[in-house]
Amino acid sequence: MQRIFLPLILFVLIPLIGKSQLQVSQTLTPQQLVQQVLIGYGVTVSNITYTGDPIAIGKFSNGGTTNLGLLDGVVMTSGNANLAIGPNAASGAGLDNTGGSDPTLASLVTTSINDACVLEFDFVPIADTVRFKYVFGSEEYPEYVGSSYNDVFGFFISGPNPAGGNYTSYNMATIPNSGGTAVSINNLNISNYSIYYVNNFGGYTIQYDGMTVVMTAWAKVLPCNTYHFKAAISDAGDGVLDSGVFLEAGSFSTNAVQVSTNFTIPSAIKKGIEGCNNAQIQVKLPKILTYDYNVLMDTMFGTATNGIDFPYISDTVIVPAGQISQSIYLTPLADATVEGQESYSLVFKTSPCTIDTVTIPIIDYDPIVLVDKMSDTLVCQDSIWVFVHGTMGIPPYTVNWTPASLFANPSLDSSNVFPTQTTDFVVGLSDASGCPTVYDTIRVEVYPKVYSSFLPDKFEGCEPLEVTFNEFSGPGAVKWEWDLGDGDTSMVKNPIHTYSAGIYSVSLLATAQSTCAGFSSIPNIVKVWPKPNAEFYLVPSVTTIENPIINFMNTSSGGSGNSFFWDFGDPNSPDNTSIMENPSHSYSSDGFFPVWLIVTSDKGCVDSATFHANVIVDEIVVPNVITPNGDGKNDVFYIENIERIEQSTLRIYNRWGAVVFKAENYKNTWDGENLADGVYFWRIDYKTYFREATENGTLTIIRE
Repeated sequence: MQRIFLPLILFVLIPLIGKSQLQVSQTLTPQQLVQQVLIGYGVTVSNITYTGDPIAIGKFSNGGTTNLGLLDGVVMTSGNANLAIGPNAASGAGLDNTGGSDPTLASLVTTSINDACVLEFDFVPIADTVRFKYVFGSEEYPEYVGSSYNDVFGFFISGPNPAGGNYTSYNMATIPNSGGTAVSINNLNISNYSIYYVNNFGGYTIQYDGMTVVMTAWAKVLPCNTYHFKAAISDAGDGVLDSGVFLEAGSFSTNAVQVSTNFTIPSAIKKGIEGCNNAQIQVKLPKILTYDYNVLMDTMFGTATNGIDFPYISDTVIVPAGQISQSIYLTPLADATVEGQESYSLVFKTSPCTIDTVTIPIIDYDPIVLVDKMSDTLVCQDSIWVFVHGTMGIPPYTVNWTPASLFANPSLDSSNVFPTQTTDFVVGLSDASGCPTVYDTIRVEVYPKVYSSFLPDKFEGCEPLEVTFNEFSGPGAVKWEWDLGDGDTSMVKNPIHTYSAGIYSVSLLATAQSTCAGFSSIPNIVKVWPKPNAEFYLVPSVTTIENPIINFMNTSSGGSGNSFFWDFGDPNSPDNTSIMENPSHSYSSDGFFPVWLIVTSDKGCVDSATFHANVIVDEIVVPNVITPNGDGKNDVFYIENIERIEQSTLRIYNRWGAVVFKAENYKNTWDGENLADGVYFWRIDYKTYFREATENGTLTIIRE
């Protein structure tokens, strides 16, 4: 059965802002990939061969910016190594390359092997365990889990088995705690051993749809024996979708003891220096032990003498239980004797087949002496030439002056500087040894010159403008004389002054206790714009609801390029505002309306004014019949607009002229009380803004 795969790439729009991608280089030979990239400590390799398409293998880097879990190393694929680069933006990335089959891989599956990529070499370990880290990824995930399209890979070792017999293509790529189950698409996926599986669908940095977490391949070996290693990966069933395996750089290593040398002054020359630079010899174990571990030295020798040229060093380094490493120190003693360069070597037996020799060169050292240094001095607010020279030590010398900000180049042995205050110049002189710097101090006393400086908190604004002046004069100013530019002066340190419209220049004379003074003047520093004066009147100021139009007459003054905004106080009107200079408005109802005018100048200065527009009701409508029978209709004597009349008096008379009801400012509540049905007479005396009037008429009460 052959899988049909349409050559359609579905691109996913993935935001890559702030993301980085894997980088793949294919410029190294297989030999360089093994020797310069893959192999770590405690392994020597030979007979490196590669079988497969050159495009299938390469070096990867920049892994720290991805979700791969490995920084860099060797990548082997069943197609094109560059297709491993993310993002995961294709529905099925792959290349059917020129690689063929491989018998070792073929033994792991029941389908055909295609596009095989095989890297092989011999190696000799110096300890009893060889290991490396890797990640396997594939475009076969997750669609083809459980199918025959189960791209296959393996790490096969052949050679002596410490448990007896020999390894014969033993696969080191197994799932932890699985009883030796090989890592494959069908064996390790979202369902099987899912704790080791990473779903990379939509991932930013790696192309493969799925991959493993960082795994470790390892095998027990016999030190000093030759083994054969084979790393291989291929497509299975067809050559359509790619898979890849990433091997971490420097991780193909053994668990041997490691010996390294450093010096206590990293910047110093890499030698032991009497009285200065000590050698640190570190012994590192492959893992932490629960007991003290003794690392023995095979021999120690040299032109220097143990216990005389440096404190005595034992021939055993003890790594305490619970620690991974231990250090000893060779500390050359300053003995004031000219001995020239000496050396001392320590030889460690780090494995059954290797020794590590550490050789420490030791040299004499005479500390630097400062000579021809200027003495402490005085200067009166002027530049001065400072200098220093040294002798002894190990030339060339390096100079460092502080405060560095006063120097055009603080690393010169002499410079012209301009201190503005009494300054302690600290000069440090170091040499090529990297030994501690020698320091000295030169004091320069400075008589201060006073300078005057200030700034306002506002540079411009509308009148009246309140400005706070902040002075920055110094050093030691104790007296301040301000000319504020409008005829006013001040002796306050930070005066606050209010300006009317105009443009003003301000000056400050600042004086120290010593009478040293500084003067500064800033022309036209404060600009104050005139504020408009908002005014208007209404024509008419009072009108009736029958004729509700009022004209607004703008009498504003001041400012320039003024703009106007009116609010007529009539929220029920769709035309409640206007930007005309002299608008008119028709009110939607009677009432007492607050009218606002806001005037804004072309400089943004604002003033406002307000008056009230009065729209009144001037007429009433009186009914001639009421039916107070409790049906909710026409039950009371309702006089339209009576409650809006400024002042009123209502009287009800019977037919004999007697007053049966009277109310001041009637509220439309009378329902005839207990009066009999019939005809009555009413009279209303009322007063409005415009007039006083009396109206009368008849009222019939009908209850039936």
